[in-house]
Amino acid sequence: KDQRTLWGSCSVKKNLNFNLRLASVPPETLDYVVIHELCHLREMNHSKKFWAHVGAACPGYSMHRRWLRKNCAAIYSNSAPVPAQ
Repeated sequence: KDQRTLWGSCSVKKNLNFNLRLASVPPETLDYVVIHELCHLREMNHSKKFWAHVGAACPGYSMHRRWLRKNCAAIYSNSAPVPAQ
């Protein structure tokens, strides 16, 4: 889906959807988004328990969250985002 405000989503029916624009992010950042949504299959919220699951599967997740926030405008304007470090 070409979602305007979400990188991914997990429905109550456990359907996972991902933003098509993720095709332009670094593979490690894409992995983080997939892990984030998969963790919603266990926790349908952003509680401490949820973030513990994310951190266990993706120890550097905060770096990828920052990268997405920093490069969001560039991704949506079709500009080339800054490579991940």
